[in-house]
Amino acid sequence: MPYSPQYDDVYHMPAGAWVQAQRVFLEGNGLPGRWQKHDRFVILETGFGLGNNFLATWAAWRADPARCTRLVFISIEKHPLRTDDLARVHAHIDDQGCDEAHQLAERLRRAWPPLTPGLHTLDFDESDLPGASARHGVSLLLCLGDIADILPSLVASVDAFYLDGFAPAKNPEMWGDALISRLDRLAAPHATAATWSAARSVRDALSRAGFQVEKVPGFCGKWDMIRARFVPRHVPKPLPGGHWPAPLAHQREAFVLGAGLAGAAAAWALTREGWQVTLLDRHAEPAQEASGNPGGLFHGILHAQDSLHARAHRAAALATSSLVSPWMHEGRIAGECGGLLRLEPRLDNAQAMARLAHLGLPDEYVTWLDQAQASRLAQLPLPSGAWLFRQGGWLSPADYVGQLIEMASSTGLLHRHLGHSVAQLRRTPQGRWQAVDAQGRLLAEAAHAVLACATTLPQLLDQLGSDVKPAPLPVTPIRGQISWLPGEQARCPDLPVAGAGYVLSLPDGHVLCGATSHHDDGDAAVRWSDHHHNLQQATRLGALPEGQTFAPGALRGRVGWRASTPDRLPLVGALPAMPGPMPGDRPWPEQVRKVPRLRDEHGGLYVIGGLGSRGITWAALAGRLLAHWITGSPCPLEVDLRDAMDPARWALRRASPPAQPPL
Repeated sequence: MPYSPQYDDVYHMPAGAWVQAQRVFLEGNGLPGRWQKHDRFVILETGFGLGNNFLATWAAWRADPARCTRLVFISIEKHPLRTDDLARVHAHIDDQGCDEAHQLAERLRRAWPPLTPGLHTLDFDESDLPGASARHGVSLLLCLGDIADILPSLVASVDAFYLDGFAPAKNPEMWGDALISRLDRLAAPHATAATWSAARSVRDALSRAGFQVEKVPGFCGKWDMIRARFVPRHVPKPLPGGHWPAPLAHQREAFVLGAGLAGAAAAWALTREGWQVTLLDRHAEPAQEASGNPGGLFHGILHAQDSLHARAHRAAALATSSLVSPWMHEGRIAGECGGLLRLEPRLDNAQAMARLAHLGLPDEYVTWLDQAQASRLAQLPLPSGAWLFRQGGWLSPADYVGQLIEMASSTGLLHRHLGHSVAQLRRTPQGRWQAVDAQGRLLAEAAHAVLACATTLPQLLDQLGSDVKPAPLPVTPIRGQISWLPGEQARCPDLPVAGAGYVLSLPDGHVLCGATSHHDDGDAAVRWSDHHHNLQQATRLGALPEGQTFAPGALRGRVGWRASTPDRLPLVGALPAMPGPMPGDRPWPEQVRKVPRLRDEHGGLYVIGGLGSRGITWAALAGRLLAHWITGSPCPLEVDLRDAMDPARWALRRASPPAQPPL
């Protein structure tokens, strides 16, 4: 449930929440000194509350001239604040007399996400600080849900723990042994923990998690509080598809094959983590394949149950909206992020409202409009009611790709090598990956290789040497054609409409509609039959009056191929090697992390692809997820969603024997 004003800050000391954050959590974890030794420093807080610990830590980081480059603050909250409630944070800060902190709280309020369950990444660029680079920044990974569900779903290497929240007597579940004793799964080497609670149960649970615990003098009337240091008795070897520690400094380099949405997102995410990246593409300019369309949509989906697909699409759509909205506002990319209508002819008003009530998703994410309401909003005669995805919209994918590449270039870590076709990948005896052309000339070499080459992925994997045996991936090319409609002959929607096809208004006055979907079709020519199909869809969506006709040759079109997977989820992660039979009659989801990979301590081979027709929606989240796999940064998704996008899921399904029928 959302935060309610009845939840006062009862667990903060009378001396003030900011003083407590400094004395208990920052000093208790040796900060700011400890983050000065890191490029990336990760903190995990068990109760966000009013955000005082985060804001105080952010302010301390900004004030430290020897700060780490990137600070990642993970915080779990079951009862998150509504946007309006963030004014309470301002009141608390005013009590402390911190003018700068008031500004930080306002930045937090502006970035506050819709209160949907799951993980939300809020990025705060700090490149304008004295001595900072384009990479300096703070990320808040806000985890909305019950800590009992969230904590086991996190994949991260945490340097410092803020054990905060209600007192153990008020919220025993949060402080229970079952949760605290599992912190060892997330703790980085030399991690620390601090809390104002000195309860025996908390000390014992931390000890069982591998922490050396000490009681220190308390603060503001408390006799004692706890500081702890992680000294594990045993460090298990990481699973092949699990979370690996950050590579050594000399291995933090990669080349990325493909300069479309997937490749640009990969380059952006990796350079943000301080990696040297070489971007290759056979075209002389980026975004020349399907990413070169003049416009495309991004939005979530809604299922009767909040399924894995619905959760993944929601996370992706919100990540895209958060990233591109400022760029649209600044005029860097063409597009609009003011909402999108998704028609739902199968539900009447009562059924739609019942579904929303069942799912419990907030109005600021999605709401239902009946036929009349949706038609008025779109300024089209729509055939049914629709879901209004408030963070949905459209953008120019070519602009998006260009902006991602520009952001990567601003770090000084991106090297473009465009206009060269990669014919083969090979691995050196030293474990490094090389990309060569048809004449055998070396185009790029790095410890890590990323395949973002869409429909050509299967062919490139087939060309790998005999010493490398990747498991095949089910990537299917799907031909799509879009059509431009002259604005004077079509109705221009006030916001994008999707259903059976889509229509959106372009800045030049045209209406874009489409798109067709054809398997096993390599025809690159624009076809009138496909225009006719798109016109029929545009008519059903209300963008064309019944009977509107166009002469052949009067319409413009464009053809591209989308790389799709059978389950319509992307492929993001370390490429699987050919596995042997897996144990058990049925593949358990977590077994995907046990599938052998084409990576070791020297480097690895990774894929980001299979984005299908939702490349704009997926790109930002997929790029972050890929960076997590390669660099060891915290995972932006819950572990079940991570597993669902793992390319090894297909190898696991092939390797596992079919379930035996009951006798």
